[in-house]
Order: sequence, then C-alpha cells, then structure tokens
Amino acid sequence: QYMNKRKHDGFLKYVYSKPVNTKALFEIASKTNRNLADILAEVDLDTLEEIPEAFDEVGERGEADLAFKVKALDGSEMRFGLLLEHKSSPSNGIMSQIGKYAINVMVDKSNSEYGWLPTKAVVVYNGIAPWDPLAQYKNIHAMYNGRIPHFEFAFVNLAEIDDDLCLAHGNAEAAIGAITMKYAFDMEKYESLLPEIEKKLRALPSNESACLVGKIELYLREYISPEALEVLKMAFQSIGQRLGFVSAGDAYRALERKVRRMESASKAKDAKLVEKDNALAEKDNALAEKDNALAEKDALIAALQAKLAEMSK
Repeated sequence: QYMNKRKHDGFLKYVYSKPVNTKALFEIASKTNRNLADILAEVDLDTLEEIPEAFDEVGERGEADLAFKVKALDGSEMRFGLLLEHKSSPSNGIMSQIGKYAINVMVDKSNSEYGWLPTKAVVVYNGIAPWDPLAQYKNIHAMYNGRIPHFEFAFVNLAEIDDDLCLAHGNAEAAIGAITMKYAFDMEKYESLLPEIEKKLRALPSNESACLVGKIELYLREYISPEALEVLKMAFQSIGQRLGFVSAGDAYRALERKVRRMESASKAKDAKLVEKDNALAEKDNALAEKDNALAEKDALIAALQAKLAEMSK
C-alpha cells in the first residue's frame, strides 16, 4: 500500500461543498446504509445550505470537513446542523473531534434564545483498515444513558456502496467523486471503471470535466505511487482528447514543457554569451601580453639610451 504524507487537497470539499452533490452522495450511500437513511429521514436535503468558512474558529480543522444547515422535512422552522467528515484511516479521537465541531461550528447566530443546532454527523471512510466508529458511538451513548454524545452519528464506509447504483445516479460529479474515493487504494479496479467514468464525464460541461479530472489527479497523489499516477494521467489525457478538453494536469504539464524549453533556450543563449566573453577575454589577454612586450622593449631602449648618454660624457 502506497501512502504519502501529503495532506488532503480538499477533493471531498471541492466536490461536495455543492449541496446538490452532497444530497446525491447521501442518496447513493443511504441505499445500502440504513443507519444513514434513518438519521436523514427527518430532513429535507433540498434545503441543504453550506456554512461557509465554518471551521475557521476550530484550530485542528481538516480541509475535508464540511458543515451545512438543513431544514426539517415536516416544513417546521426547525433546522439541523449537518457535518460531513472524510477519513482515510481509523481515528480514535473522532467522537471528541465531532463533539468540538458540534459546539463550535453548529451555531445559528440568528437564534438569540438558543443558538446551537441539533447536529447530525456523517463520517465518510475510504480506508482499507477495519474501523467501526458507529459501535464506539453506541457504546458512549449507552454508557451515559443517551445524554451524550450531543449529536447523531452515521458512518459511511465507501467500500459498502454499490458501484452500479453509484454510477447510475444522475449526478455525474457526485458519482465520480464517490467512486474515486472508494477506489483510491485500488488503482487496478479504478482503472477498470474508467470507461464508466468517461461516460459520466460526458454529462458535464467541458470546463467542469477538465477541472474535476485535475482535482482527481491531485487527490490520488496522496494514495498511489508516482508510477501509478503517471499511468492514470495518461489515461485521463486520452479521455480528455476524446471529450475535447484539456485538464488542469495537462495544462500544467504543457506549462512545464514550455518552461523547460525557455530554460534550454536561455542556457543556449548563456552558453553563446559565455563563449563570446571567453573570446573577448582571450583577446584582452593577447593585447595585455603585447602591451607587456612593448613595455619591456621601451624599458630596454630607455636603458640603452641612458648607457649611451653616459658613455658620451
């Protein structure tokens, strides 16, 4: 298993900060996740509204965290807070982390009576190590007779989502995002799904497809070897050529090639200048040697003249 130490580049945030995409992710996952379906049953996902920059006040915020407000399905004025957190490896401190978020982030500042929103937290996991934070949540809940944790909790293990259901969803960006995260540790399987991913990319505007592919390449750097990444980039480049777009990665590589050409030209120009400088230096040295020879000759003439003058006395 390859894993570098680069932090999350915000792939989940890029895709799912759009409420329609988060709604689609929940629709995909809840088909095979009763726990998620249960905690979302009372909310109207069409009313999801991101809380922008919600985590600025929380020092340990990871780039993959998202926070939303959402209205109750029954049409009442009740609002809930909804946290979306991405993990790629087990985290023993997840309940404490979410607890802090629920207190510090899930605040309705317009409510002067009681500003804290009842919170529903969803952890999306794409790791390969066994992890069951839902059991941890239930243990804490039972230990304190339901008084804490002060939030509802659902755990989405992406390994459990159905690929066919996911790729059949009408929201192409959300579906591609989920499949990409699910198989971040399994490039062989991911590459086998590229034809299906290409079909989904066709449903997006060209600029959105290009941007999404660029984000995927950046995201997968965290999980796969440089060699595997190059293979994937070439595959996406072929897809881009068929769909008629230039990905951010392609544009960056084109810029790199241009810079290398400019550097080569600059080096060639510098080499010519150095060669010219060396020729001038050699010429200067020759002139200096000639001047020295003339000076020696003048000194010899002066010495002879002095000697003749002395002899004529």
